[in-house]
Amino acid sequence: MKKINRLLVRSMMKSKVVVTVVASIAAAAQGQTVYIGNTLVVPGPGRIADQIPPLVILGEYNPAGPLATSSVNDTLPTGTVQDVQFYGDAYGFTLYALSLVDSNPSLNEQTFDVVASETFSGSAPTGFQTLPVSGFSVTAGDLLAFAGIGPYYQPPYDTPNSDATYGNAADPSSYAATAPGGPGTQFTVGLNGDPNLNPNTDYDYIPNLQGTGNQGRTYIIGVDVEAVPEPSTLLMVALGMAVLAAMRSRQTVDFVSRRPRRGFRGFLISDH
Repeated sequence: MKKINRLLVRSMMKSKVVVTVVASIAAAAQGQTVYIGNTLVVPGPGRIADQIPPLVILGEYNPAGPLATSSVNDTLPTGTVQDVQFYGDAYGFTLYALSLVDSNPSLNEQTFDVVASETFSGSAPTGFQTLPVSGFSVTAGDLLAFAGIGPYYQPPYDTPNSDATYGNAADPSSYAATAPGGPGTQFTVGLNGDPNLNPNTDYDYIPNLQGTGNQGRTYIIGVDVEAVPEPSTLLMVALGMAVLAAMRSRQTVDFVSRRPRRGFRGFLISDH
């Protein structure tokens, strides 16, 4: 009887291990929801809401010229955007995911392709807003952007990897940017007033305000992304499944191979 009890205890312990392994595998296979964007904090007294709609690429600003990449916090992983969050009230903007098509540092230009987009409009009491996003698939390395008004921004200005703010190249001093089109649309961004700019440039940095800066801002906006597991995670899932199968097989062998003592009339115990 003591032997049978020991087998029962071992069976229970192994079952707990199996449950733990299954839970870990399920969590790894599902991936995680991660926040990408600027820190969601209540802005200070210097907060400003746009009255004229610019084009903004998060984390892409550099005083010497637009960057081909954005800051780490603003770079999207592979996955699906679940929602967009921002601080504001009245809003009307299009959210974009962009991929780099061509980098031309000698002309201070970058060319991007629209990977995904979704438009939002409405109003709410001033504060944090969360809007659901659908069908917005992104790939690792994509940049986050928006065109329109709604999210507040605040100083400091013109710091590297702040949010690059653009207007139409034909008249950047107007501060206004015509929103890019949907997926498949390509456009080129460049410096404000740079004589080397290609005539095909679509957007330039907006003008800087003397003594304060204005081209690189910090908008209070970001997105939640349900990230697809990395290949290393998928490998871990596969190994976990193999371990689980081996454990199940070992349990069966353990119980079948243990014979009851002579004189004991009972039942063999098995997990199956």
